[in-house]
Order: sequence, then structure tokens, then C-alpha cells
Amino acid sequence: MLYLEYAQTQRLQTAVVTGREPESDFEVFVAKRLRQHGYEVVPQVGVSGYFIDLAVLTPEQPNTYLLGIECDDATYHSAKAARDRDRLRQQVLEQLGWHLYRIWSTDWFTNPNAETEKLITYLQRLR
Repeated sequence: MLYLEYAQTQRLQTAVVTGREPESDFEVFVAKRLRQHGYEVVPQVGVSGYFIDLAVLTPEQPNTYLLGIECDDATYHSAKAARDRDRLRQQVLEQLGWHLYRIWSTDWFTNPNAETEKLITYLQRLR
């Protein structure tokens, strides 16, 4: 059944809605911007033992996810172990059919309008 879903949509539904709240105000700001552009966003979606900060539902197929968004703050830049761990994590999630998009808090808070526009453009390309 999962294979047929993947063959049809190129997306594999392997996610669990956890009901957890966003972990930071940064995630809240990003989700709010996406909702203002008509996207439905779910925070802290569980996938294969990992959590995706924000998952954007596919508008035409509300039971599938179009994109997973990772929101990284300034402390992430200095944590080599975190970067290495996230590379492996990203590989696993992409093998499960997820498209991932990383937003850096420093870029977002420097120019939220430009970063929002980049994200919306990327979402439109995926659709």
C-alpha cells in the first residue's frame, strides 16, 4: 500500500502528528508566515524517530506532506556534532520521500520578507 502511494504521489506518508507545540518563537514566526500564504502547517511531526520542526501539508492532497522545514538558530552554527548528526538525519528523511528546507534564524530575522519569499517560491516549485 505504501509503495502504491509513493508511486502515485512521489511522497511517502511516514509521519505522525505528535500534538507537540513548536519548540521556539522562530518556528512560530515561520509557521505564521506560511499560514498567511494559505499553507497548513503542523509543528513537530514525528518521522522514524526524528522530529521535523514544521511540516507543510500538500494543499491538493491534505493527507500528505509537501515539505519539511528545519528551523536552525545561531547556536547550531557552532555545533559540529549537531551538523554531522543532522546530515545523517536528512539522508534518512529524504530516503523516506521527504523534501527538506532549512531556514537559518539569522537570515530570517535579518530579512523575514526575503526569506518568506524564497520559501514560498520553493513550495510553489514543489507543487
